[in-house]
Order: sequence, then structure tokens, then C-alpha cells
Amino acid sequence: MSGTLLTTAEEYLQCSFRGIPFVVLGSGGTNGRKQAVHDYPGRDGIWVEDLGRAARSYRIVGFTVGALCYTQRNLLSQAAEQEGAGLLMHPSIGLITANLMRFSWREPDGRGNVVEIEMELVEKTNLLSTLIVTALHATIAVSAIALSAASSSSYQSRTATSLALGNSVITAGRDVASGWSSDALTAIRSPRAQASAVSVLDGAYGRYAGGNGSDIDSSATIDGVLTSLTANRATVESAVDAFEALDSAADIASASQSLTETLRSSIADPAAQIALLWPLASCSPTIVTSSAPIGAAIATVQSETAALCRRAALSSIAQACSEWVPASSTEAQEMTESVVALFEAEELIAADAGDDASYQAIHALRADVAKDLLGRAAKLPDIITITRNANLPALTLAQQLYADATRADEIIGRADPIHPAFMPTEFEALSS
Repeated sequence: MSGTLLTTAEEYLQCSFRGIPFVVLGSGGTNGRKQAVHDYPGRDGIWVEDLGRAARSYRIVGFTVGALCYTQRNLLSQAAEQEGAGLLMHPSIGLITANLMRFSWREPDGRGNVVEIEMELVEKTNLLSTLIVTALHATIAVSAIALSAASSSSYQSRTATSLALGNSVITAGRDVASGWSSDALTAIRSPRAQASAVSVLDGAYGRYAGGNGSDIDSSATIDGVLTSLTANRATVESAVDAFEALDSAADIASASQSLTETLRSSIADPAAQIALLWPLASCSPTIVTSSAPIGAAIATVQSETAALCRRAALSSIAQACSEWVPASSTEAQEMTESVVALFEAEELIAADAGDDASYQAIHALRADVAKDLLGRAAKLPDIITITRNANLPALTLAQQLYADATRADEIIGRADPIHPAFMPTEFEALSS
């Protein structure tokens, strides 16, 4: 049945919300004007006052299908629970930012690997002016989903024989995944995650509070941000605790891929997302080789589980890179080099293991991320060294360099002076 649905899915157009793709079955919408109806005593009829265009609302029905359909459902559920508007890419509506008002899903009776979904959205802004950039980001999201699907399918097929030997083999794979997931706890509890939470606040909160691409929420408060951070920590901790009960290859694959996206969605600043996800891209358990059948099976499962976990982190790092906003061409180029090296290392591992599907998915995702980052690097200013013969105030330097004193905070952040009134005589700054 799922094979038929996969074939059928190819005949439908694809849609995505917050970069998570799904198949569109049908769509509808509501348009009109806001009207206020006034009644007056002693007068016949009514007076209708026009209050402007009403919000455009949309209703979309679709489904996810295949081995990764439940992971896509979980990602869409997480997207529905995020604050603020998200990007909707629809084959006929186009590109819009919209608030998701309702999201529901169901698994049809008697069918496996199929999830029907329905969502209602209200448009916020039209984004046709950013079509090219958005298309690149959507490509990265689709490639990331493809990597998740390939690594999940490969993991289940390559460990099936070994896992059939008994609970000791399953426990070995679960222990690797559980040990790897502890890095997510370290990440969400770190000072970097707390600083990232503050990046959504509107205002100046010091040189360490800014974010690289995080959306500013004018209604956010410090208490609200900290409450949200506490809730996010609890969500990640719950996801990590769930690893202790995993008892199948499908469960381990789904939980690993869901964990990295849960962690990423819990952190507001894309730069912090990349930094905190980076350690999860390294998973090298101690593997004892053995000629005994059970020992060889345990070694195989440990190795494949480690690869699965690393690739889950790579998928989330790629999506974080698409949202990251570099300040200079130099930063974008350095990030490109680091990310490409990280992906290339995993490509070699997949190639050496003969895992062709995962290799191709990693290679395609690496190319998409590099293209996106290098394209943005070409449009950004370079970093240059500024030399002065006296310790001038940051406000004075900002006016001298850019004719804009409001960029003083930017200079302070790069130079990291002891005091903004006494900037170092030599420091780095943007060329324009």
C-alpha cells in the first residue's frame, strides 16, 4: 500500500511549511473586507463601515508518506508549536509568511507509513521579493529531509540481520544513541543557549546578547524568554530520556533525527544552533571487534548507530546554516569551509562503508549549503583592520568610519574593548 502511495505522491505537487515538505491534496482560502455593521435606534436599515482588507486565510489538506512520514509529522508538529509566523511554500499560492492557526493529523486505519495532515493559516507578508534566497533555503530543507530518509532507511536495512540476534545487540545500539543524546542536554543547559534566548528581545542588552538571524519579538519580555527557555529544556530532556526505552531500529532512527530538530527549534539564534549542534556531529563509540557472531553484530550496530546520529546532526546543522545571517564575507567563507569539511568527513565514512544512498544525500546537501553560503558571501562586506593613533570612543569611530554613530555597538562587538570610551588603536571592522 505504501509503495502505491509513494507512486501516487509523485503525481501531486509539493508544499512546505518552515522548510518541512509534504504532499498537497487540496487547498482553499478566504478573502474579503473587514466590515463593521452599525444599527441605530429609530432608523431603518444599517450602516456598514469598511475597516480595510481582511486577513487572507488558507486551508491546506495533504499527507506525508514513506519511511520518514512519522518524522515529517513530528517536525510539522514542532513547527506548529513554534512562536511567530513561518514560511509557507505552496505550488499555486506562492511564497508567503503565515501564522499557523490550526494543525491536525491522523493515521488512516489499516495503512502504514501514511499520515494525513490538515492546516489552517493566516497570511502575514508576501515574500515574492525574496524568491531566490527562499528557494535556496527550501532546497536545503528538502535535501536535509532526503538525508534523513536515506540514513534512516540505510540504518534499518544494514542493521536488520544484526538486531535479529537478540536484546544484547539492541541494547548496544540503544546505548550508543543514548550516550550521544547526552550532548543535547549539555547544549540546552549551556550559557550559549541562555544567551541565545535573550537575542529575541527588542533593545540593547550588551555585546553578548545579539543573534545572527534570530527574529526580534517586540512583545517578548525577559521573564517570558526565561520561561520559554525552561520549557524548551524540559522538552529536550524528555526527548533524551525517551532513548532509554528504544527497542527497534526504526525507533532509534526516528528518535535520533527528531532530537536534533527539537534542539534546533529550542534555540532562537541560528549561530548558537550551529555551535551547539556541532558536537553532536561527532559520535565515535568504543567498538570492540570480535570474530564471534554476536560480537560482530554488536560492532556493526554500534558503528551504524553512530553514523545515524552524526547524520541527524548534519541535517539540522544544514538547516541552521540556511537561517544564519553572517555579518561579513569573511565570516561566511569561514563557515563554508568549516561546514564543507564536516560534511566531507562524513561523506568519506559513508563511501568507505559502501553506503551509496547516504553518500549521495550527504554530497547533495553539502553542495546546497555551500552554494547558499558562498552566494551570500559574495554580497557582504569584507573585514579590514582599522588603525588609529589614539584610544578613541566607539561613537566617534562609528561616525568616522561609517558616518553612522548607531553602528558603535557593531564596532564594540568586534573589538571587544575593556571600555567603549577607550577603543584599541588597532581592531577589525567591516569595510562598508
